[in-house]
Amino acid sequence: MQVPTEKLLAYRSLIALAICLHMLEQSIQPCHCVHGFRNNTESAELVSHYESSLSLPDILPIPSKTYDKNRAPKLLGQPTVVYFHVTVLSLDSINEESMTYVTDIFLAQSWRDPRLRLPENMSEQYRILDVDWLHSIWRPDCFFKNAKKVTFHEMSIPNHYLWLYHDKTLLYMSKLTLVLSCAMKFESYPHDTQICSMMIESCRWKCDVSLIPKP
Repeated sequence: MQVPTEKLLAYRSLIALAICLHMLEQSIQPCHCVHGFRNNTESAELVSHYESSLSLPDILPIPSKTYDKNRAPKLLGQPTVVYFHVTVLSLDSINEESMTYVTDIFLAQSWRDPRLRLPENMSEQYRILDVDWLHSIWRPDCFFKNAKKVTFHEMSIPNHYLWLYHDKTLLYMSKLTLVLSCAMKFESYPHDTQICSMMIESCRWKCDVSLIPKP
């Protein structure tokens, strides 16, 4: 009796599948992993690394009362230089009636405060600090002069970060949504071209702080 071609092909496929499964089973070898430390010294060093935490007094001068957070860290009597960089993520919701537009940005501000101390045994290029410490140290008070509304992004976690570098430079980054005003002109409508600005100024430190855009 002749076996139909369809059944013969099905049998061959099953045999080939069985052979492949057998080869796969033979190729899988159990893995014996040993988790642990090479010696007690390595264990102690790792535990010490994770137990060491940074607190605000670790970066403030000694005694901490000599640090005035309301005084700009001027060097040799010169104004404190604050670099800022704006990365525009999106630009939308242009409203001709209210003459406003909405933009999402990353705002980076960096300045040097030589009064601060570096954490002990700081071997990394930078150290991430608690953002709440900005309430206890000097920080630039940059604001958007033509902003109608500013919103901090706090989805899942607040989107702002603070770094301390070896030269005592602080870098503060935050993600913002801005509603900005723009004096639009419609004399040439519908062939008009609008130029909208994003104006950043310092509120209190007009004489003691120099704001410099960083490319």
